[in-house]
Amino acid sequence: MSLTDLKFNIDPNIKTPMWLQIRNELFDCLYKDVLKPGQLIPNEKTLVDLFSVSIGTVRKAIGALEKEGLLMRKQGLGTFVCQHDTQSFLFKFFHIVMNGSDVRQIPDVELVSFVTRKANKTETQLLNIPKENDKVFHIYNKLSFPNNVHSIDKIVIAAAKFPLLTEEMLVNRHNTIYNLFQNKFNVFITHTSERIKAALVEKKISQMLDIEMGTPILRIKRLGYSYHDEIVELRTSYVDTAEVEYTRDQYSLIGE
Repeated sequence: MSLTDLKFNIDPNIKTPMWLQIRNELFDCLYKDVLKPGQLIPNEKTLVDLFSVSIGTVRKAIGALEKEGLLMRKQGLGTFVCQHDTQSFLFKFFHIVMNGSDVRQIPDVELVSFVTRKANKTETQLLNIPKENDKVFHIYNKLSFPNNVHSIDKIVIAAAKFPLLTEEMLVNRHNTIYNLFQNKFNVFITHTSERIKAALVEKKISQMLDIEMGTPILRIKRLGYSYHDEIVELRTSYVDTAEVEYTRDQYSLIGE
C-alpha cells in the first residue's frame, strides 16, 4: 500500500493545528513502513490534494519532519525518507575527532565479539524485553582511525527486535550499523541521548584498547530511540582520549 492509497481526515475544527495533524499522519506512515527508507515522497501538489489543505500547510508539516531528521530535501529531486548512511552517522551520531581537529572521519570498525545472553533486569526494563524471548545480543566493536584504536563500543539490543541477526551480517556490512538496523530489520534510530563521564578503564576494556588498567578514559552511555521514543539500543562507548577528543556541533538537519 502506498501513501496515496490511504484516506486522511484532517480536521480544521480541532485544537491541533492542521500542519501538525499532517505531520503526525506522515510520522505514522513512517512508523508503519508505508514510507520506506530512501523513498521519494509525493510532491507538494499531490499532498495538497491528499490532505485537502493549502500548500503552506503541507510545507510546514514537511519542514517539521525535516528538522526532526526523518525527511530530507534534495535540491531538484524532491523530498526523501531519510536513510542512515555515513553522512548522517558523522553529523548526528559520531562525535570523536583527532585532538585539535575539526575534520570528521568515519572510523574503521572491527567486530570483537557477538554473543547472545539472557537479558538482565536493566536491559529488560529499558528495552522492553518480552518474557517469551528474553535474550539480548551483546556486540563489542573496536573503533579506530588509521593506526590508532581509540574506542570500544558495547552495544546491547533485543534479540526479538533483531531476529536472525548474525555475526556475518555485522562483519560484512558495507555501511553503518544503523543502516543495517534500518534496512534489514526496519528499526530506525531517530535520536539518541548520552551521559558522559570520566572513568578508570577496567581490565576487559583495557585489553581491547591496549592500555594499562586504571588509565583515565571517557565513558559515554547512549540510549538509541526509535519512533515514539522507544528505546531500541543500549550503547556504552569507552574512549581513550590520548589522541582523540569528543566534539558535538549544533545541527538542524541531517548532514547540514
